[in-house]
Amino acid sequence: MQIGIIGLATSGKTTVFNALTHGRAATSISGGDKDPNRGVALVPDDRIDYLAKMFEPKKVTYATVEFTDVAGLTKGAGDKGFSNRFLGHLRDMEALLIVIRVFHSESVPHPEGDINPARDLETVIPELCLADMAIIENRLRRIEESWIKQPNKRKELEKERESLRRFQETLESDRPIIAAEPSKEEVDLYIRPYGLLSGKQMLTLANVSDATNEMEKKGVEELTAACQRWNTPLVIMNAQLEQDLLDFPVEEWDDYFSASGIEGPAKGKVIQESYRILKQHSFLTFGPDEVRAWTIPLETKAQLAAGKIHSDIERGFIRAEVVSFDDFKHFGSVEAAKKEGRFRLEGKDYVVQDGDMITFRFSV
Repeated sequence: MQIGIIGLATSGKTTVFNALTHGRAATSISGGDKDPNRGVALVPDDRIDYLAKMFEPKKVTYATVEFTDVAGLTKGAGDKGFSNRFLGHLRDMEALLIVIRVFHSESVPHPEGDINPARDLETVIPELCLADMAIIENRLRRIEESWIKQPNKRKELEKERESLRRFQETLESDRPIIAAEPSKEEVDLYIRPYGLLSGKQMLTLANVSDATNEMEKKGVEELTAACQRWNTPLVIMNAQLEQDLLDFPVEEWDDYFSASGIEGPAKGKVIQESYRILKQHSFLTFGPDEVRAWTIPLETKAQLAAGKIHSDIERGFIRAEVVSFDDFKHFGSVEAAKKEGRFRLEGKDYVVQDGDMITFRFSV
């Protein structure tokens, strides 16, 4: 999965990026068209931890999420149109993580002069919508020109025009394109190629410094209401604390989180919500050589899931030997799960479930 991190300048985007990816990217209070920071976060998974202890494999591989931290947005940027360079950094992202500043800091002034999380979200999403509207209007004009010059492509152009007009109507009603529930085909043909940012799934992150502070608590409450209006889930993170704690032993983390009024690190929650909005989950492979998590879309069938490992396995698919992780853990082994009738042989059309432990049999 690829997720772009966006937000206004001074929102703490890069600190969030560092906390999620264990990175060391330099932070800056300026916006501009900077080079993006790119990094990978391992997906926390207790199931992989458990299987690694059981099998003691040569290799343990967690699922990963790729994060890209781009330059800070500025108010009015969407109306002017984002640069091709900026759009290029986000074009292939499957979702956007919108970082909203809740923390107060006299040394880091907010570009609008004061801290107002709800206002900032009401600034960021409309900026995306304005930029998308300009792209769609320009593309619709080109379609009209091509309609005359390329009559042999009218069927294809009409299909595109219908989708873009539906997106346009959604934007005109003050809703992002994602509210129009674009199909996978529309995402692949129009949203990604044209860089329509409001057509991507969105997740909001409230960047706090002290969740027990009354001003910050009020800011989070107002931001929660704004997220409901835009239909975007919200995760609360003390990004500076999570970045700083990377240099401390894990067993000391709880005390610091308790002092700041937060239950624990938000990294897992960010990733969990990302999986949910992108409709993804994981199946597991296991053995003495490797224990590994594989991320696939919901409703993926066994043969296609096999292709995630290797195209030869998909092509030569014979069957999938399946036991759920919960059954494996409960009974203690594959053999015990077999005796209890919890081990299954499934064909190519079996829909893989989250936490399935699978061994694929194939012939090439």
